[in-house]
Amino acid sequence: MPGEHLDLSSDGRDDRGQPSPNARRFVGVKFECCDVYTRVYVNRDESAYEGHCPRCGKPVRLGIGPGGTDSRFFTAR
Repeated sequence: MPGEHLDLSSDGRDDRGQPSPNARRFVGVKFECCDVYTRVYVNRDESAYEGHCPRCGKPVRLGIGPGGTDSRFFTAR
């Protein structure tokens, strides 16, 4: 159906369940501005997850540091 997407990529783990050395870390973000969900990947210096809404370009930055969270899904408002 138009507007629907199916992601058939792997989860970045090998046959033993260990993270692949080439796997990129990501979190899931739902952008309320355009009601879309996407992955946001860790930046090069590994200080934050940074990305943009795929429709309107609204930026999001989730800092990485001590006292953080184990959550993997977020909502950007």
